[in-house]
Amino acid sequence: MRAVRVLLVVSITLGGLAVFWGVMAAPLAGKPERGKLRVGTFDSRALPIAYANSELFRRELDKLMEEHKKAKAAGDTEKVKKLEAQGKAGQVRFHEQGFGTRRVDDILERIKDKLPAIAREAGVDLIVSKWDVVYQDPAVEVVDVTELVVKPFNPSQRARGWIKDLQKVAPIPLEDARKIED
Repeated sequence: MRAVRVLLVVSITLGGLAVFWGVMAAPLAGKPERGKLRVGTFDSRALPIAYANSELFRRELDKLMEEHKKAKAAGDTEKVKKLEAQGKAGQVRFHEQGFGTRRVDDILERIKDKLPAIAREAGVDLIVSKWDVVYQDPAVEVVDVTELVVKPFNPSQRARGWIKDLQKVAPIPLEDARKIED
């Protein structure tokens, strides 16, 4: 009877170990079967071009210009200085984003509600700036969604031309983008 019990315990233990090693070894044998991950990438430099040439930007800029005009008329030099500094900083940011690879989160924020529809239209699982990809497994399928990401800003044909031209050249270092004069 004792021998049967020992045999039973050994069998259960070995069976458990076999199941355990089978489960643990599966990931080691290779990647699990799944559909191919589709990642939408976009040239982030296209966004400031599309946004800066949009009606949305024009309205935002007009509002700031009106504030500046009122502050100047009221003699509020502090506010005038603040608004002028804000405008200068915005221009530098546009240069860094449009010619370099500075993040464009501030612009994406304006279309965040449209991103799920853009992903569905492109058939992608994820959307990232192409400059943020530091490694890509060969099994990942990359889809350029630049045109879809700028579309909500209704870029003119002229702006679309600038975007296409910009995509033919490498981004410049941020330090150089900061030095661009208007």
